[in-house]
Amino acid sequence: MRITNSIISRAQIAAIANSMANLDRAQTRVTTGKKLLAASDDPTAAMQIMTSDTSLRALDQYRTNVARATSRIGLEDSVLQQIGDLLTRAKELGAQQIGSTADQSTRAVANSELQQVFREIVQLGNTKFGNEYMFGGDQSQTVPFTWTGSGATLDYTTTNPAGTRSIEINDGQTMAVAMDGSQLLLDTGILDAVRALSRALDPASTTYGTAGIGSAMNDIDTAFDAVQTLVGDVGAKGKQLDTTQTNLDAFKANLQTFKSDLSEVDIEQAVTELTQRQVAYQAAMLATSKVMGLTLTDYLR
Repeated sequence: MRITNSIISRAQIAAIANSMANLDRAQTRVTTGKKLLAASDDPTAAMQIMTSDTSLRALDQYRTNVARATSRIGLEDSVLQQIGDLLTRAKELGAQQIGSTADQSTRAVANSELQQVFREIVQLGNTKFGNEYMFGGDQSQTVPFTWTGSGATLDYTTTNPAGTRSIEINDGQTMAVAMDGSQLLLDTGILDAVRALSRALDPASTTYGTAGIGSAMNDIDTAFDAVQTLVGDVGAKGKQLDTTQTNLDAFKANLQTFKSDLSEVDIEQAVTELTQRQVAYQAAMLATSKVMGLTLTDYLR
């Protein structure tokens, strides 16, 4: 094969261009800190990075869901604790008025406070979480409970709020994060028990007197036990959310490290490569200048 000057020139130019491209890539890696400048640099790693990005977005959504659920569970627990305290006070008022020292006037005073207890429980049933009624069930924009009357006519109206919500807190793992108003105040018998006690303290009621008070206090005991069961359920959910949050945080940290190893350069290694590419480019330029400067005349002198 005949080697001409033009062939040598093209080969040298190609070598210099390749060396320059390698230098440019090395410099870009140092500047950007990115190991992969294009998917073609490492198709397998590029696919793994894309998969990692998708997983990280999903993890962020799960973490957001868990954080919101934790806030809601915390508010539920606070509501239940307050209701428990109010039921305890209602029982104390009933106990004071069931004895022989109680009379119509003392029961009227106790009933005045008891009706306030009833109203506070109704208000707790109407607690809002954001712009929704937390215990509104499927009717979260409608007030679940309203109190009416007093004494012998003390009562409430309700939308019978039902319907719980579930959210995804991890891949394939869901949780019902909120009870509805029916579970909170109706199924537990809380409102009925406090209403019964108030009526038993009003002489205008057919249940007025010791027997009515005693029966209502038994109902309050039952309602209190039901509240404690709900407190236990909420506490268990809170612990599950804490565990899930910890696991999600750990998984995210590991995934970020994995992605970083794939996509980000070791800066010391990158600088070393850049130096090597600079030396190679300079050597190529020097060698080319010497080769390209040679002519037949140089050998005939």
